[in-house]
Amino acid sequence: MAFEPQSGEPIKFAWSTLVMPACEACNTQYSTLEGAVKPILMALLERRAVTSRQYFLLLDWLDKVRVCLWLNQLILQKAMETIDPHLHVGNRIGTKDRLLYLYTLDGRAKGLNAFGIESLIFQHQPSCFALRVNDIILFNASSDYAFSDGCGFWHPEHIDRYVDGELAGRVGFRGFAMTRKIAHPIVDYPLLKAAVRVIQPIAQRGEDGPFFGPLRQNESYHLSHMSDPLRGAGILFRQLADRVLPIRNLDQPIEFEGVDAVNNGRAGDIVAQVYRFQVYLLQKRMEFMGSEPAIAHANSMSTILTTTNEMRAVLAERGQRSDRGPDSVTLAFRDAMAAARRPAKPKG
Repeated sequence: MAFEPQSGEPIKFAWSTLVMPACEACNTQYSTLEGAVKPILMALLERRAVTSRQYFLLLDWLDKVRVCLWLNQLILQKAMETIDPHLHVGNRIGTKDRLLYLYTLDGRAKGLNAFGIESLIFQHQPSCFALRVNDIILFNASSDYAFSDGCGFWHPEHIDRYVDGELAGRVGFRGFAMTRKIAHPIVDYPLLKAAVRVIQPIAQRGEDGPFFGPLRQNESYHLSHMSDPLRGAGILFRQLADRVLPIRNLDQPIEFEGVDAVNNGRAGDIVAQVYRFQVYLLQKRMEFMGSEPAIAHANSMSTILTTTNEMRAVLAERGQRSDRGPDSVTLAFRDAMAAARRPAKPKG
């Protein structure tokens, strides 16, 4: 589940002991979501089609799982001292563009694994992970306007990440663009083919309430591709081999595509894809904003994060494990962090 940052030793425990502190109201609310998602997962394990409405629930649940695992990782890897989390389950479910690629594995092995959650990029930006449930892998990604451009939706031309000052850790948007055309493929990254490939663009609101952008989403193209205009939630866009299919009928069953073992990739290839897609999302239209020393430090850290993710990807592709002794990638990151110069704090 994680690696101790000083020793590189793996942190292990049973899934049944994984709990996060929650108030009674939240626990009740999200247990209802768990109950609604269980039959959906059972259907997918049996290779049965489910509808857009059901995928919306599954995507909500994956948002919840991803953020909870992120908060848990910050605690396990003792990162709470350096990362002030602005995201929580309550403000993260269904609020940003999201993607789900469902991969099928050969055999009927039972097991539960989460991939990519121990990476340092995931600690700083919980944008992408994968969850294996028995013989399927749910490859899930969600980030600020990550897929809106490919779906023809409004999106900012620049995403600023503030690295110091009062806004440190937050993002801002500059400029805007909108093609009103669906790109094929939607994602300009060579993702492995999967049995189900769905993408949902989601308009974001500012702190003052209205949606970002001069169009405020009240525009004909947006409205004709929305599943819930009040939430800014788009319909599902299904990526196929030869085209992209907008699914306007929310009750239409979404059948599995036939994917052989060669095109689907091995489990190790899918795990490697998680680490590399984390890098892709980290760098997509992102610009650091802040003082010159803070920007230099952020660029240095970005290089280290990218390099260590590539190291993890290569290990996953080769089928090599680091759970029998110190984790070389974690130790390499620790040493690089120690050697990197941290920006001087501004006076006053």
